Amino acid sequence: MNILFDIVIPVGPNDSNVIESMVEFTKKNIIGYRNIYLVSYNPNIIIENCITIDENIFEFNKKSIGEIIGNHDRVGWYLQQLIKLYSGFTIPNILDNYLVIDSDTYFLKPTVFFKNGLPLYNYGTEYHLPYFNHMYKLHPSLFKQIEYSGISHHMIFQKNILVELFNLIEYYHKIEFWKIFLKCINQKDILCSGSSEYEIYFNYLHIFHKKKFIIRPLKWTNTSILDINIDADYISYHWYMR
Repeated sequence: MNILFDIVIPVGPNDSNVIESMVEFTKKNIIGYRNIYLVSYNPNIIIENCITIDENIFEFNKKSIGEIIGNHDRVGWYLQQLIKLYSGFTIPNILDNYLVIDSDTYFLKPTVFFKNGLPLYNYGTEYHLPYFNHMYKLHPSLFKQIEYSGISHHMIFQKNILVELFNLIEYYHKIEFWKIFLKCINQKDILCSGSSEYEIYFNYLHIFHKKKFIIRPLKWTNTSILDINIDADYISYHWYMR
């Protein structure tokens, strides 16, 4: 059973110099996608066979985020998280299944994301306590479920599951999801990474939808060198390591 999905790549200024080469590897090695959407801070970034989306079409922006958590250089980082979660509701005509890939992540080998109609998930080893404190503040049913991490620089999101997640949290707090997402970040953690969209969604799946996804490990690494000959399924070439 082939499940069609779109790809969403949020593009911030730190990765404007690598996005073109990253997209070439995405086109070559992601199997089964329909469209690639570049959600960009700069709508003039145009790449062949991709659809550029101005990030300003979202209901939040750096100004509205800064009004809640303060104006500092991490505002853009939180904006990217919310863009990933809201792309399924904001990008016109996007499919209900979409794969988010961080704009510094290069897939080096052909990779599929559905098997027998179920989405496939990789995992990481990161453990950052503020992520789980934030998640628990969003809703007391949300807590770390497994020994590994949902942070692996890409993730399949499904709109129906996001609707459930948003409704759960909005009913509990009586406020829009994106606003409570920001309000629940601990002030002392804001500048050192106080939330993770990937951990929230990954653990929500483990709590409420255990039979609706498959864990399949991929070989990957964070790297300071763009080595496309490395023995890995993908690499994340982070701007702060370049």
